Amino acid sequence: MELETWNLELDEVRRNTSMPLPERVAFKLDVYTLACRVLLDRLDNLRLATQADTRLDYDTCLERFDEALERFFMRSSAVDRQHAADQFSTLLRAEVDLFRASSPRVAAIFDDTIAALHHNIGTWQHQAELERLHRQARWLSQRFFAASPWPVTQIRRQQTCALLIEYGAATADDPLAQLAEPFGYRAAPAAYYPCYWDDDRGTERSDVLLVRFSFEHTFALYLAYPFLFLHEYTAHVHATDHGNECFNDGWMLHAAASFLHRAWNSGLEQPGLDLEQANVFYDRLYPRLNPIPRRACRFARDFESWLPDHLRHWFMQISYELAAFQTSDSEQATWPTHFLNRLEHAFTTDRRRLQRALEGSAHCRALLSSLVLS
Repeated sequence: MELETWNLELDEVRRNTSMPLPERVAFKLDVYTLACRVLLDRLDNLRLATQADTRLDYDTCLERFDEALERFFMRSSAVDRQHAADQFSTLLRAEVDLFRASSPRVAAIFDDTIAALHHNIGTWQHQAELERLHRQARWLSQRFFAASPWPVTQIRRQQTCALLIEYGAATADDPLAQLAEPFGYRAAPAAYYPCYWDDDRGTERSDVLLVRFSFEHTFALYLAYPFLFLHEYTAHVHATDHGNECFNDGWMLHAAASFLHRAWNSGLEQPGLDLEQANVFYDRLYPRLNPIPRRACRFARDFESWLPDHLRHWFMQISYELAAFQTSDSEQATWPTHFLNRLEHAFTTDRRRLQRALEGSAHCRALLSSLVLS
């Protein structure tokens, strides 16, 4: 994926932006997103170079890159975008110089990364890059739900969000922030807000995808943005959400990760994903999940891998049906949680009985009745 010409509709980008970031922060995000983008374009070369290197491995190279990023974010006081690029380049070059003599082929890749950073920084905008990743994720979510038979989902598939960047952490008294903390009891790097108060405009906005700035930006976070945005769309924007954490922020995390990997395997042209992006959830994010979403996510993974070939459609069938769930007079909003808990119990205690129930059921409600009665 080579750098594309920056001919984006910048007026649209500005319309979607809330309160402008402080300049010193905006410069850092410009350098961060561009440096990560050009490194992403060179990952194949980095893999090949480190495979032939007996002294420096691939993960260590990325750790060195992150160490330069950490010092840059915490210490830089750049006065403009070019100054920020110079400061980051100095820090990264210092890391590279430590292994230049022993691993010249790897060092050359980082030298090329630095050169590409300086060549493109003049016209680069972090908001435009994040918008590109946002559009990529929305397109993937539409593909995810393309085969859903549920009208409510097909209507919601047309929804899109405004992408806003928030400077500073969510406040402790923000009730919506409590719904966006599946990762380690802290606000997620990206979160969907059905309603969001825009201080800059002095008005409430609907359907906002919020990206939170912090000083902990790493290459792994950049790799994760397509997945994080995809999850917000598949689990919260294009799916109904009644606060069933084990489904929306557990089961659907695995569903998005599984879909993203299938998209990479199938060679879908538009996503333009690197394998690292397709694998980022289980490689980088899964260990940080809170207990409830982690358990539900693990169960979804185990259930999907267990399904016999003739019942493999059941994984997406459950995902589609629960993503379209709407409350009725006879069902509470927690019905998806009750269903998944019952399904997990059957899975862990008697998979033969579960298989018979799956073979004899047409949808989730019938499956639940079969599991309760058998």
